Amino acid sequence: MSLRKHLLFPLIALLGAAVAVLPALAASTEAKIEVNENCVAANWQCWTIPGANPKPALVTIAPGGVVTFADRTGFAASITWKGLAPTCSPGVPVSPAPATSGWEGTCTFEAAGSYQLEDPSMYYPKATVEVSPAGTTPISTTTTSSTLTGTSGSSTTPSGSGSGPNAPTPGSGTAGASTPAGSLLAGSEAAALALAAAQHGRAVHGSVDVSPAAAGGRLQVQLFALAAALAGAGQASRVQVGSLVRSPLQAGTASFSVALDARARRALRRHGRLALSVKITLIAAHSSSLTITRAVVVHA
Repeated sequence: MSLRKHLLFPLIALLGAAVAVLPALAASTEAKIEVNENCVAANWQCWTIPGANPKPALVTIAPGGVVTFADRTGFAASITWKGLAPTCSPGVPVSPAPATSGWEGTCTFEAAGSYQLEDPSMYYPKATVEVSPAGTTPISTTTTSSTLTGTSGSSTTPSGSGSGPNAPTPGSGTAGASTPAGSLLAGSEAAALALAAAQHGRAVHGSVDVSPAAAGGRLQVQLFALAAALAGAGQASRVQVGSLVRSPLQAGTASFSVALDARARRALRRHGRLALSVKITLIAAHSSSLTITRAVVVHA
């Protein structure tokens, strides 16, 4: 047998082994998401992928896949599923179970679709698990994308009722009988919302371009800060430190300036800076609504 044939057979065997491995990668059924206490900025928590730059997680797995969720930090976290929900082990604190820390558990995603995770205790509350027959996200990865846009930490969220930093307000991403929530903005979110991620003074300033579909409705802006930043104690909960409501809205640019309350002003003087979660809600006259959450740091 010639030398060429001697070399060719091992090469064919190697290629065959590679082909056998590829389907296993394409049908990935495992991933892991964990709490990171310093997502995008220090002390701004999110669910992220191990080994990745700390950004809110987006993973894709195959139907029937399993995602391991873990919180090995001192930050108390829980999970709220919006819409589709997987089957989770008892070790995962799924709402209405209280937030806790130092836990790990798994959730199984049987049906294809987009599973939206929200965590009201976090500054970057959202993560997404996409279940697709072509799921390819491995258990540990250094690549992630985000349901939040920009380093300022914006997120567009569905709405319901409540008053927390990520609490729902009436409507959803396609709220109302006929008006998509996104049409309440005059253009894309990036173009319609002006809100600097770093500001100075004792108020948060910004503006939003309102479309004719939102005319006659109202604009609500709420500021939230960590209780620990206000009281100097290790509390993970958030409290409202400012709010504004404008009604009725007119089509065009709606500017806003939301003053910090006395507690927030004292914390700002004490620390020289204060991290805030700014929740902006547009509610049309016919109950369609859009909520955007942005991260802002105010400097003294």
